[in-house]
Amino acid sequence: MLRDRFGFHFNFWPSFTDLMLSIVLVVLIILFAISNMMAAGTENLDKARQSQEQIETQITEKLQESHYKVHAIPNRDKSNLDISKEIADNPADVYIIDKLDRQTITFSDKVLFDTNQSELKDAGKQILWQVGPVIADNLANIVEIQVQGHADIDDDADYNLKLASERAMRVYKYLQTDVGIDPARYLMSATSFGKFKPVGREAGDAYDAAHLQAANATPELKARNRRIEIVLFYKN
Repeated sequence: MLRDRFGFHFNFWPSFTDLMLSIVLVVLIILFAISNMMAAGTENLDKARQSQEQIETQITEKLQESHYKVHAIPNRDKSNLDISKEIADNPADVYIIDKLDRQTITFSDKVLFDTNQSELKDAGKQILWQVGPVIADNLANIVEIQVQGHADIDDDADYNLKLASERAMRVYKYLQTDVGIDPARYLMSATSFGKFKPVGREAGDAYDAAHLQAANATPELKARNRRIEIVLFYKN
């Protein structure tokens, strides 16, 4: 209890009621902020799913008209889904794999390139001309595009890394120059994993040389690993 210069007494410390009201107010503010963040996240996920469905539908319709087989794998709610088995059980020219935050368009062996070649063949340019504009028309909810090159374990590791890199760059340049996706506006990159990311391997998986051998144990497995992927990352 203190006395001010006019002789009135006042409490320096707030009352218990005032303290509790302050705590409640802070908690309400935090809950309000969290609810807004959750609502924004849910909205982004809904928009991402809509974009994924549009891209999947449009690509499937266009490529089926050109007699390519497309298989979609909706993996958003199936974290334990075996992608390798799903692909093995459903042979196709193009796979579209949907996850919560990204969508992967996989072009299987020889769809875009001839064996050991890094120049797009005519059929490869035609399929990219069908797929690329679909991506370009649905960029509103996409924050990043990665073009990834992959190889099997045959030949020298450096050779495979270089070949996959050159192939990824060819697709990147096609999307940039022919389709018109501007990397200055929409973040886009080209990268090569060489032999080190066979189908089904995810970042963080426990992996070693034995796993690579097992993932390339048959000609069919090797063919599936020789691929180009366009990975679309969505707003999170």
